[in-house]
Amino acid sequence: MRERQKKILRLLDISGPRLHRLLARLVRREDVVGDLLQELFIRLWNSKTFDKADDPLAYAYRTAINLAFEWRRQQQIVCRSVEGDCPAVKENPSALSKMIRDEELEQVLDATSRLKDLARDVVVMRYIEQESYETIAERLGKKPQHLRSVCAKAMAQLRDVLTREKV
Repeated sequence: MRERQKKILRLLDISGPRLHRLLARLVRREDVVGDLLQELFIRLWNSKTFDKADDPLAYAYRTAINLAFEWRRQQQIVCRSVEGDCPAVKENPSALSKMIRDEELEQVLDATSRLKDLARDVVVMRYIEQESYETIAERLGKKPQHLRSVCAKAMAQLRDVLTREKV
């Protein structure tokens, strides 16, 4: 077995569940996650720079984030009608609240996909994966203070975009 194949299989064994969870959180469609995870490892296999990466997990993580947002851009997300898809809304008020939260999360994820790569990665790692700035800095090879600044600016951009969309 080639060294590259061993490296990718080791990464899958150790970090596969974590990468699966990340993709599931970003695409919010369990039926798609398996295909995306498979596509992730195909991309890693075909990548010329994967072998040169100092941290294979960080490289795979960024590739997974890019893959998830590419998938989101390709999809045409259609809001489900309240009457057609959820007859239990009248009986269960929390179902309506859940639908509203889900729609708001979709809007936030769509807006996040428009951020620059570094800002998007930091926002995903910080708020979706709930990693510390120190952990993110280790993975990305940056200083925590710099990432705090990037994250704050990205959050301001998200607020601005989401505010404009509501008007």
